[in-house]
Amino acid sequence: MFIHNAWYVAALASDIKAELFPRTVLNKQIVMYRTSDDKLAALEDRCSHRHVPLSKGCLIGDQVQCAYHGIRFNAGGTCVHIPSQKIIPQRASVKSFPLVEKHGFAWIWMGERDLCDEALIPDHSVCTSARHAGEMFYAHANTDYRLGIDNFLDPSHVSYVHLSTVMSQAVTEASPEIMVTPGEVRVRRILRMEKSSPLLKKMMNLDHIDRIQDAIFFPVGNTRIDTIAHPPGQPEGMNMRLSTLGIFTPETETTCHLWAGLYRDFGIDNQQLSDAIAKELRTTIAEDVYICQQAQANWDNDAVFIHLAVDQASIAARQILDVLLQKETQVQPPTLVKSA
Repeated sequence: MFIHNAWYVAALASDIKAELFPRTVLNKQIVMYRTSDDKLAALEDRCSHRHVPLSKGCLIGDQVQCAYHGIRFNAGGTCVHIPSQKIIPQRASVKSFPLVEKHGFAWIWMGERDLCDEALIPDHSVCTSARHAGEMFYAHANTDYRLGIDNFLDPSHVSYVHLSTVMSQAVTEASPEIMVTPGEVRVRRILRMEKSSPLLKKMMNLDHIDRIQDAIFFPVGNTRIDTIAHPPGQPEGMNMRLSTLGIFTPETETTCHLWAGLYRDFGIDNQQLSDAIAKELRTTIAEDVYICQQAQANWDNDAVFIHLAVDQASIAARQILDVLLQKETQVQPPTLVKSA
């Protein structure tokens, strides 16, 4: 069971072209494409005749043609042509979904159209800012999307999961400050004379740094780690800023889509640095996906499960999601389930 009245990333905007792009979101098969006037369209990926996936067909202009009998649907899902007959049944249309391009992403609204508001799309403008350098990567994960959010809000794992990239014993041992509002969870760590992680050392060429790290969650599947760093003891004017994004969209109850990227406001024209960061980030993403998938595959709601002090933020995030789901459905939120 998912929260439907929310914006989810369905793809990078650059991935959607004038061709059929299938993806499963919230257990629903969707087909997306870009129209001739550069608008994005999203339809349920199921012909209304014999339920063949529309993504197996082709585009005829801006219309989707089913591969089975040539039935066509426009970008709004309306059936506009049936080759074998002139009369088009009223029920022949397929469901369409709002799909909006913003901040380099294609955002889809799976819920009630009357509640759809583009102003609710999260601010990920750092991804398209000319003042920042960075790159976004996609990964598919066989895990409940909430485990991904838990992982992102808990940097204390970096000393054990990410030994070659973002390992930091100082982060693991720091006592964070946790701030919670109805729409955000923020975990702040203030670190002085921290030994630079392998990745930070590559970026900043410093053995030690001072930094403030904020791990932030905002519904439904958005996380970001903002870092302000500078040489130890130097004034704030020496600040270097980093934003690491982790965006999670449920595919099914036990699988999800993940987009992750790291953006910086220094050395933005240094391609060698960008390439090095991209390589390290891919490694970090793969390590996170691996450890979350191990937890998912071994999940047992009947087994002993404990919380640690570092789990306060992820507990708060779960509570926000539970409130949103209960508001929408008036039912109790789902528990994690083990993968099949």
